[in-house]
Amino acid sequence: MSVGPVFAQAQQVPIPEETSTAPQLDVAGVGVATLDALRPRNPLPGGGTASGSQVNFADSALLIGAAQRLYRGAIGSVAFGGLATDENNTGNKTSFFIHQLFADYQSKTLEGYVGRTDTPAAQLVQFPTLRGDDLVTFTSLLDPFSNGDSQEEHRYSNVAAVVLNQSLKSFENVHVQHLIDSSGAGGPGDTGLNSFGVTFQWLNLPAMAPVQRVVSYGAGFEHRSVGGADGGASNAVYGGGEINLRRSLTNRIDLRAQDILTFGNDLTAFRNVSDTFRANGNSVAAAVRYLHSPFGVPGYQLSLTGGYRSYARVHDAGSYGVALTGVKRLGQGFDAVAQYLYERRNSALSAAYGGAPTEQSIQLGFIFNFDATFNQHIGPRRSLLNLQHQYIPE
Repeated sequence: MSVGPVFAQAQQVPIPEETSTAPQLDVAGVGVATLDALRPRNPLPGGGTASGSQVNFADSALLIGAAQRLYRGAIGSVAFGGLATDENNTGNKTSFFIHQLFADYQSKTLEGYVGRTDTPAAQLVQFPTLRGDDLVTFTSLLDPFSNGDSQEEHRYSNVAAVVLNQSLKSFENVHVQHLIDSSGAGGPGDTGLNSFGVTFQWLNLPAMAPVQRVVSYGAGFEHRSVGGADGGASNAVYGGGEINLRRSLTNRIDLRAQDILTFGNDLTAFRNVSDTFRANGNSVAAAVRYLHSPFGVPGYQLSLTGGYRSYARVHDAGSYGVALTGVKRLGQGFDAVAQYLYERRNSALSAAYGGAPTEQSIQLGFIFNFDATFNQHIGPRRSLLNLQHQYIPE
C-alpha cells in the first residue's frame, strides 16, 4: 500500500484587529462664576430692564467629544456642547445654548466639518477678556440676522467648511453658513444658508509662540444675504493677528489687533438693534497682555482690551469700550479673576439700545476648566478646550 504525500493544512490567518475598537472620548468643561457690581439697570433691546448687581455664571460650558482613527491615517470626530447664557442669571430661565455640535474629518492636509461651531471669523483673533462675549460688538463680526437678545449668536453659527493646510501652519477655510436668524429677517422658521466666505490664517507652532515675534495673522471675506427691506446684502472684510512685544518664556507681552469693515448695506438710520448689526461700519479692537509664567507655568496675566466702532452712513452712532482684566492661577485649571468693563455709545446708537449710553461693571470671581481624555490613542487638532474662550491663553 503506497502512501501519498502528506500536505499540512496551513492555519487560517485571523483577521487583524483594529488598532482600537473603541473611540477616544473627551470630556471638557469651563465653570465661570463672578459677582458683578456697579451694573446700571439699562433697558434691554427687546424691552425690560437689565439686571443690576448680580451673580453671573454665563459662559459656563460642558463639552463631550469622540474621535476615531479612519482608513489611510485620517481622523473622524464629533463634538457636542452647550453653554449657559445671561438668561440663566435671573433664576427663572434655564437657557442652555447649543454652541458646539459638529462632525469633523481630518487628514494630513485636509479638514472638513459640518454643524454648529465657532464662526470662521471668530477663529481669527482671540481677545483676553473674561468672557467670550465681552466687548463682542467690537471684537466679532456681528450677525446681521440677530435680534440682539443673545450675544452668542455673534460667535457661533451653523457652518459647513473645507480647510486646506500647508504643514499645519497656513490654513485656507472655504465655508457656507446659516447665521442664526433670531430676528426673523429671513421669514419664520428659515434655516437656509445666508452667508458664505473664505479665510486665510497663518499660525506659528504653539511651542514657539512665546519666543517668536509673529504668533499668528489672518484675513477673511464674508458675504451675508440680508434682504432688501433691511438694507440689502452686507459684505465684510477683516484681518488681524498677534505679535510678541516682548519675547519671553516667563515674562511675555503680546499685542492682538483686528479690524472688521462691513459695506454694501444701504441703511442710514437705526430702526432697532438688529439694524446696528447690519449697517455699514468699521470695528477696530486691540489688546495688550502681560503673562507671567514662572518655570513655564502660567502664574498670572494682566490685559487691557479696547475697541472702537463707527458707522459709515449713520450720524453720531459711534461707540467705544475697554476691559481691564486680571487672572491669577491658583492651581491646575483654577483661576481667580477680576475685570472692569466699560462701554460708551453715542446718541443714535444708544437710542437703538433703549436710551442706554453707558454700561459698566466690576466682576470678581473664579474660573475652573478641565479636559479629560479616555482611551487616548489619537490626537485630533481640534481639541474641545480650544473651542472655548481661554482665560489664560496658552
